[in-house]
Amino acid sequence: MDSNSHYEGNHFSEEVENGFEIYPAALNIIWGMDPRYWKLPEGPKKAAELVQVSWLEVTGWCDKVKAGTRYEVKFELKLTRDAFGFNELPIYFMVKSGTKSIWKKIYLTKDANVEENGSYLVPNNLTITTDSANEEDKLCFGLYEVWSGKWKGGLIIQKVIIQKKMEKD
Repeated sequence: MDSNSHYEGNHFSEEVENGFEIYPAALNIIWGMDPRYWKLPEGPKKAAELVQVSWLEVTGWCDKVKAGTRYEVKFELKLTRDAFGFNELPIYFMVKSGTKSIWKKIYLTKDANVEENGSYLVPNNLTITTDSANEEDKLCFGLYEVWSGKWKGGLIIQKVIIQKKMEKD
């Protein structure tokens, strides 16, 4: 592990140019400990794979952000060939800092940007300015599909990317 890596129990993130990468080992994945529903990563930078759930809730945080700074939060996801439930169901993405929160609804296969390697990079416009120095310096984020009660599977969570944004961006 290099000097820019941070590991405390289940919290793994890596500082990268202008931000951080949060890997699935650091995420709170509901039903994640049950192999009927999830294949969890076997290493700190490995992906997590959804087998099947009707309640999709994945949350995390980054406590290395600076107060009063704009950050963009992106989720790097993939779908397996036999993925199901993601064409017809929206996924909700959330970013929160202090008292500020932003939500976005995305139909993954219709609205997300598809990268050359087949990954979906979503959402590409959840930008939040962290609260002032007297607030908690923590950026929380999550992805959810908990309302439909329908089964979904085949989602691969590769990482969450948090990038510092310049004021003109």
